[in-house]
Amino acid sequence: MRIGSVLLSLLLLGGCAQVRTVPVSGERPGPGAPHPRFGTPRHFDADLLRFRLAGTQRGAPGPRLPAIPPPRHVDCRQHKCVALTFDDGPAEYTGHVLDLLAAHHARATFFLLGQMITDETRDFVRRMAAEGHEIGNHSWDHASLPGLSSDGLRRELDRTQEAVRKATGVRMRLMRPPYGATNKAVDDETKQTGLAQILWAVDTLDWLNRNPTVIAQRSAAAKPGDIVLMHDIHPTTVQALPRLLDELDHKGFTYVTVSELLGDPTPGRKYTNR
Repeated sequence: MRIGSVLLSLLLLGGCAQVRTVPVSGERPGPGAPHPRFGTPRHFDADLLRFRLAGTQRGAPGPRLPAIPPPRHVDCRQHKCVALTFDDGPAEYTGHVLDLLAAHHARATFFLLGQMITDETRDFVRRMAAEGHEIGNHSWDHASLPGLSSDGLRRELDRTQEAVRKATGVRMRLMRPPYGATNKAVDDETKQTGLAQILWAVDTLDWLNRNPTVIAQRSAAAKPGDIVLMHDIHPTTVQALPRLLDELDHKGFTYVTVSELLGDPTPGRKYTNR
């Protein structure tokens, strides 16, 4: 028992040392600040701790693909559902976003750029799948899809589909057109390839206004059934996330993936909310 306690203490300390935090300038972490790996004092996640502990055992074989939680059913007619979405990753801050979501038992949807899935970021993609988040296609390199030839459009989607499949075994069913730009050619291609087009109801403009307070206020204005657009590549968005989640918690929202929100999205169709 004593040895187990020592191991647990070392693991917690090691987690603090390994994970980069993104403090808001001039602020000290408060009593509810997230632990870098295991949640907050109020929302300590024992399952996440066990998952991390198992992965640190010397000689433990790593799975070829992540173990993905079984599908869950959330009735968004009975619950105040909101779908938080993050574009343009995976990148430097994605791990911290995943930590904050875990602290609130929140699931989200990540629309990934294929070219961003590298040896340095592949574990973030695997973690998304393992922790029950949804992964969507955001093209290979953020090209404006309506301006491409049919072959170019197909390559943008297919290369990203394959990169995510190799990393996780997941076949994506959703895509988000870069810039929200779409047309009939994109409609036809996504219908053929089995991808629903996911737009948004709340645009936080976090790429333009790099102000955590403003980002949190815009996100917290979401209504039940809304899809919220953010980007996990900006540190100011990560800084906004604790306040945003606290405010949506206070309002009684349930955090769902886009497919949980919509039910069974139709390939080729465009969606902005439930």
